Amino acid sequence: MRNEPHCRPYPVVLNLTGRTVIIVGAGQVGQRKLHGALAAGARVTIIDPQKLKLAPDVHIEQIQRPYRSGDLAGAHLVFICTNREGSNAAAAREARQLGIWACRCDRSEQSDFFLPAVLQRGPLTVAVSTSATSPAMSGLLRDQLSGTVDDSWGTAVSLIAAIRRKWLTEPAGVQYNQEVLRNLLNQELIPLISGGQLEDIDQLLLNQFGKGYSLSDLQVDISHEAS
Repeated sequence: MRNEPHCRPYPVVLNLTGRTVIIVGAGQVGQRKLHGALAAGARVTIIDPQKLKLAPDVHIEQIQRPYRSGDLAGAHLVFICTNREGSNAAAAREARQLGIWACRCDRSEQSDFFLPAVLQRGPLTVAVSTSATSPAMSGLLRDQLSGTVDDSWGTAVSLIAAIRRKWLTEPAGVQYNQEVLRNLLNQELIPLISGGQLEDIDQLLLNQFGKGYSLSDLQVDISHEAS
């Protein structure tokens, strides 16, 4: 068993750009993992007797045969998704021996990590997890949040990031902390973005940070919000 019942999972956000991800099994579950890994910029290898038909711009390595011992060497992350108990167990053992983080899709209790239900809004990621005890519940809560956390939140993250970058390169004098950000939200920054009210946003930024922090100064374009 990988996970003790009294231990609390430790949530992280992984940067998989350029990392090697191996997917053992190319069924429906494995293909879902493939799309997620590619979107994260990983280098993906799939091990399965069946060859996947992919778009010409999708570049992965395909090993057309069942999993064999030694296949996981060099991997940073492994998804084990076959419908064969023996193959899954063998791949999980190899991953453990090599110290590779592995997700065994048929036995969550033998996994090192679980994938949450994800809501993506630009640079904003909201992840909901039940530690693989109820994936349907994770998806349900994610779907409920989607009605509250719209695209304006992702735009707000980009705006706040631009404010932070400018603040880090300027002399002291402008405050930047959680209280300041909370004040922006309390003054309805999100609805202003959602409505594309550029002048009102500029006035809000002027009141909070002073000159030099307009949308134009920060090079943040939110004109699309009004379209």
